[in-house]
Amino acid sequence: MTHMQRRRRPELISLLQAISSARGDLSLSGFNPGTVAWAIQSGLGPLFYRAARKNADNSTSAFWSDLKAADLTARIVIGDHLEAMAEIIGACRGQVPPLTLLKGISIAEECYPEPHLRLMRDLDFLVQRESLPKVKTILEKLGYRQRCGDSAQVYNTHHHAPPFFHEKKNVWVEVHHALLSPKQRASSANIFQSDNVFNQLRHSQFQGRGVRRLSAELQLVYLATHWAQDFQRVGGMVAIIDAIHLFKHVDGQLCWEWIVNSVRESIAATYLYLLLSYIDRHQLVEIPTEILRDLFLAQRSFGRPSLRTAHAIIDRYYVTGKQLGWFWRKAVTLIWLVLMLAVPTLHSLMRATYDSILPRRWRVQ
Repeated sequence: MTHMQRRRRPELISLLQAISSARGDLSLSGFNPGTVAWAIQSGLGPLFYRAARKNADNSTSAFWSDLKAADLTARIVIGDHLEAMAEIIGACRGQVPPLTLLKGISIAEECYPEPHLRLMRDLDFLVQRESLPKVKTILEKLGYRQRCGDSAQVYNTHHHAPPFFHEKKNVWVEVHHALLSPKQRASSANIFQSDNVFNQLRHSQFQGRGVRRLSAELQLVYLATHWAQDFQRVGGMVAIIDAIHLFKHVDGQLCWEWIVNSVRESIAATYLYLLLSYIDRHQLVEIPTEILRDLFLAQRSFGRPSLRTAHAIIDRYYVTGKQLGWFWRKAVTLIWLVLMLAVPTLHSLMRATYDSILPRRWRVQ
């Protein structure tokens, strides 16, 4: 088996490239059933349908009805979330400072061609800590109830309140008072300090209602951090697609100097470099070479071999959807965390461990 066969490009990279170039004529003939099923499970069903809907030959594909169903379901579910968010914003107006939209609800409504193309599990928004009691009261009047049970104490040191749930709407809400938990490594990064975050809030509109959003620069680092700080197989492609749409929305016009200086020598630089280097590797978005060079120098975790290993994990588990049993999930999660450490000597010590764990056919040589 040749090196190229061992590192064969995942099938879904063709879909990611079609999404990036806004194609609508992608042929389904090159995809196997497992790949399509994994794309739908990962939340890419509506995007897949959009990328293939203009190809007349796809109407006879065995996958066509599943993709159409995924698109229709997403329109209904996300429609409910958009309606719920608009209601919450309206109820909070004049009661607390403008809400800052986060994660899916922010990027879907602002950056995606259609909001339903970006699935989300809940509504996330940021408020000042002192506004939490008032927002709690407002949400309860709207029919939301907190569901935390015996774990309520956990949220005393968390970055958001216990989640709220509206049974009739089937909508979850997370009210944040910080972007990251103090227990997370990236929380100490300069870019996530409260003063920096406040200075990077931008006035915006959500369906005609006044809100705030993170600047595109902070948004990019935040989504990379949220994606890379934990190994999450399902949904692992979402941040990649979020970044693609964010780049398209701002037409590549980002203040890179501010980004690089704000993440320098922090774990946030490692997370951002991993995301952007993977996007660049598969040519999903054009990223200036000098930016990748500056980010490489700003981070302290990756060298060439360890970066290849991280990319291989993304290819194999996030994009291809390779199944993991309990043992292998623990092993790959450990490898993922070790790769992010800013300790080259520990990388060397662990190399024998993850070389013995990684399947031989995709081990980095």
